[in-house]
Amino acid sequence: MTESSRSQNLVGRDADLGMVTGLLDTVSDRGRTHVIRGEAGIGKTSLLAAAATQARRRDMTVLTARGAESERHLPYAALHDLLRKVLPKADALSEGHREALLGAFGMSVSKQAPERFFVALAALELIADAASAQPLLLIVDDMQWVDAASRDTIEFLARRLDSEPVVLLIASRPVPEDQDRTLGDPAVGVSVLQGLDPEASRRLLALHAPSLSPVVERRILDEAKGNPLALVELPLALKGHPTGAFDVLPLTTQLERAFAARLTELGPEARRLLLLAAVNDGDRVRDLDAAAKILAGPGAASDKAVLDIRPDLLKVDGPRVEFRHPLVRSAVWQSATPQERSAAHRALAKALGADPDRRAWHLAAATTGVDEEVAEALDAAAERALERGAPSSAETWLERASELSADDGHRGGRLLRAAEIAFERGRPDSVQQLIDRARALRLDPAAKARLNWLDSAFDDGTPGDVAGVRRLLASAVRARGDGEFDLAADLLVGATIRCWWSEPGQAIRTDVVTTADSLTGSLPLGDADPRLLASWAVGGGFARHRHVVHSLAEWAERDDVDPAATGLLARAAFVSGEFSRALRFTRPALDGLRLQGRLGLLAQVLVLQTFAAMYLGRWDLTGPAAEEAERLAAETRQPVWEACAALGRANLAGLRGQTEEAERLLAKAERVALLSGNEAVINGAQLSHGLIELGRQQPENAFHQLRRMMDEGDHAYHPVQQVWAIDYLAEAAAASENVAEGRTILAGLEPVLDSTPAGGVMRAMYYARVALADDGDAEQLFGEAFEISAAASPWYRARLDLAYGAWLRRGQRMVQARTTLRSALSVFDTLGAAAWSARAGRELRATGLKTKRVRAQGTPQLSSQEWQIARLAAQGLSNREIAQQLYLSHRTISSHLYNIFPKLGITSRAQLREALAASDPGR
Repeated sequence: MTESSRSQNLVGRDADLGMVTGLLDTVSDRGRTHVIRGEAGIGKTSLLAAAATQARRRDMTVLTARGAESERHLPYAALHDLLRKVLPKADALSEGHREALLGAFGMSVSKQAPERFFVALAALELIADAASAQPLLLIVDDMQWVDAASRDTIEFLARRLDSEPVVLLIASRPVPEDQDRTLGDPAVGVSVLQGLDPEASRRLLALHAPSLSPVVERRILDEAKGNPLALVELPLALKGHPTGAFDVLPLTTQLERAFAARLTELGPEARRLLLLAAVNDGDRVRDLDAAAKILAGPGAASDKAVLDIRPDLLKVDGPRVEFRHPLVRSAVWQSATPQERSAAHRALAKALGADPDRRAWHLAAATTGVDEEVAEALDAAAERALERGAPSSAETWLERASELSADDGHRGGRLLRAAEIAFERGRPDSVQQLIDRARALRLDPAAKARLNWLDSAFDDGTPGDVAGVRRLLASAVRARGDGEFDLAADLLVGATIRCWWSEPGQAIRTDVVTTADSLTGSLPLGDADPRLLASWAVGGGFARHRHVVHSLAEWAERDDVDPAATGLLARAAFVSGEFSRALRFTRPALDGLRLQGRLGLLAQVLVLQTFAAMYLGRWDLTGPAAEEAERLAAETRQPVWEACAALGRANLAGLRGQTEEAERLLAKAERVALLSGNEAVINGAQLSHGLIELGRQQPENAFHQLRRMMDEGDHAYHPVQQVWAIDYLAEAAAASENVAEGRTILAGLEPVLDSTPAGGVMRAMYYARVALADDGDAEQLFGEAFEISAAASPWYRARLDLAYGAWLRRGQRMVQARTTLRSALSVFDTLGAAAWSARAGRELRATGLKTKRVRAQGTPQLSSQEWQIARLAAQGLSNREIAQQLYLSHRTISSHLYNIFPKLGITSRAQLREALAASDPGR
C-alpha cells in the first residue's frame, strides 16, 4: 500500500492518530504498551503504518513483526522478525541469555533447550540495550496469529517496558473477554477501533471510487458499515454489478469474495504461486519457485512470475513476499479445492527437504487418514522444537502426530507427551483436553499411570473430590507394584496436594499416610525423601509431623539439593508449622528456580516465603515476596496461587492498619477461592478478615472472623491452618470478653502439641495459653512461653511482651511492666503495627508513664520491589545480575535505584548496606 493510500485509509481517524502521537510524545519519560483491537479491514494496519512514519520522523528505531496464520506452528517466528534489526547487538548479552535467544532462533550450536523465560528476558535486555542508544517503536500486527512462543515473550515484554524509552503497539482481531490477557493489566492500554462515521465513510469512498451511481454508493455504504477496507474493495468487486446487486454476507466473507474475484483475472501460473504462498509457512520467493516447479513440472514459471502478480494482492520485497492483507491469503485458500491445497503442501514439503521440521508439517497438512511415517516425522520435529525451547510448537506437532497414528498405543502416548508439555507450559485447560482425549483410548497400565499423574499434576489450588484422591492413591499403589517407584511418589504428591486444598476426611488422610509409609523402602532416600515428607505433612494431617520436623532438621544441613526438591522441603516445613525452617529452605529453592527459569514453581515457593515470613514477623520479606509471587502467578496463569499471594499482601496491610488496601486485596482473593471451592484459601481469607479487624482495633469482630477458621461445620474450616491462627484468636478473645469460648477452642487443639515440636505451632499455642490464662496460672505459663521464645522473631516476642506487660500492670508491678511495654512499643512502632502500638501505648500510660513515639518505619519509604532491589544491590550484585534474578531489565533496576537513594538519604551503592540495616523492619 502506498503512503498516499495509507493516508486515505486514515480518513476519520484523527482521535486514533492523536492517541498514537500521545504515546510517542512520552517515550522519553517511560515505556508504553498499547493494544489496538478491531475487526478485519477496520484500519489497524494503516494506523500502525502511520505510527511508524511518525516514529521515524522523531528519529526512533522501528521494529516490526506480523503474525501469519500459516506460521503459527513455527516457534519464535514473529519474535525473530521483531528483533531482526537489533540481533547483532546480542553479543553484548550475558552468555546464558545470548545462547537462549540465539538457540530459540536456531542460530546456536548449543543442544540445551533454552528456557522460555530466559528467552523473554534476553529479548527484554536486547531491547533495553538498543533503546539506550535510540528510542524504539515496536509494532506487532495480527497478534491473533503470532506463534505461541513469540506471543508469550511479547506479553512478557509488554509488562516490563515502563522504565524503557520504548513504545509497543500491538494490533489484533477482537478476542473473547475470557481469552484477553490484557484485561485488568494496568501496564497495557487497550483501544477498540470502530467503523468510520457516515461522513468519513462517504469521503473515503469518494477518494477511491468517485464515479459511483447513487444506488451503488448507498449499497456499499450500508454494507461496509464504516469498515475502511470494505469501502476500498467493494467498489472493485461490483464492477460487474452496476446496480449494486450482490449477496448479503458477513463482512469478512464479502471482502474475501472481493479479493477472490480478482483471482479470475490471473493466469494459471500466478494462481498457482498465490496458492503456494497461501499454504506456505514462510515468505521466501525461492521456496515458492521451487515448489511451483515441482507442482507443475519442468515447464513451470520462474520466480519472475511472482513479480507479475498484481501488487494489490501480493507484495514483493526483494527475496520475500507478503500478502497485501490476510484476507487475500484467506480468499486464495478458500477458492482452492482440498485436493489442490493438498498438492501444494506436498510440493512445498518436497521443496523444503533441507528443513525437516517444515517438511514434516507440510506432509502432515497434506495427509488425510493414518500415516505412521509422517507421525514419526512430526515426533522428531517436536523433539527438535523442545531443544530450541519452543514447547508450544512441540505440543502442536504431537497433537497432529496423534491424529495420524496407526494405533491407540502410539496415539495415546503422543497425546500424553503433548499433555506433559502443556503442563510444563502452565496450560491447565490444554492438559485437561489432551488427557480427556487419551482417556477414551485403550492404554497400557504405564500410560494410565501417566494419565492419572497428569490429571493431578496441576497444583493450582483445585480441590480434589474423594473419589479422585482415591484414584490417584490407587494408581500410586499400582505403580509401586510395577516397580515405577518415582512415578508412585509423584502420584502420591498429587493426591496429597488435593487433600490440602479441601478437607477429605480422616479416612483419606489415613490412606495417604499408609501409602507414603509403603514407599519408604522403595525410594533411595527412604523415609527422608522430600516427596514423602511433603506427602506426610500436606496430606496426612498431624499424624507424621514429628517425623517430618526431625527429618527437615537433617536436610537443613545439606546444600546440594535440587531446587524443586528444596521447594518440596519448604512446603513440608511450612505445612508442618516449622516456619523458620521453611524460610531457610525457600532461599536456595528460589535461587535455583530463578537460575532455571522455572517461574511457575518459583511463584509457588514465593507464596510459601510470603506466609512463613508473615507468621515470623519478617515483614521485610513478606511484602516483596508476595508482590513478586502475585505477578509471576498471573504470568504463569496460576489463579489460585495469585490469590494466595494477594492474601499475603492483605494480611500485611491488615496488620499495619491499611484497611482499604487490605480489603481490596482480600476481595480479589476471595472471589477466586469461592469460585474454585478452595477451603484452604477460604480459611486463609478468614485469617485476613481477622487481622484486618485486629489492625483496626476491633477485637470483637476479629474474634468472630477467626472463630470460623476453627469451626468444623464452617466451609472456612481447615484442620491444620487453624492451629497457626490460634494465637490471634486468643488475643482477640482476651480483648473482647470472649475468653471462655476461646479457652474451649484452645482446649480442643491442645493434643496437637503431642504430635509436633514445630516452632510455629508451639509458639502459637503457648501464646494462646498466656493470653487466655487465669491470673493464678499466668506466671508459670508466661515463663514457659518466654522460654521457647528465645529464637522467636521480634514480632512474636513483642506481642508476648505486650501481654506480659499488661498482666504485670494489672498486678500493680509497674516498674517491670514499663520495661516490658517499652520494648514491645519500640518493635511495634518499627514494624508499623499501628493497632499494637496503640495498645502498648495505652498500657504504658496506665502505668503512669508518658510515651514518646518513634517513626513507624514499617510503613516503608520504599516499595516492596524497591526493598528487594536495594537488598540485592547491597549484596554487591550489578544491575544486570539483579535484573536477571527479578526478571526485569537492567534499565528498570537502574531507574529504581535512582529513586531509592534519595529515599534512604544516601548517594552511592556503598552506603546501601548501612542504610538498610538502619531502616529494615523485622530484622
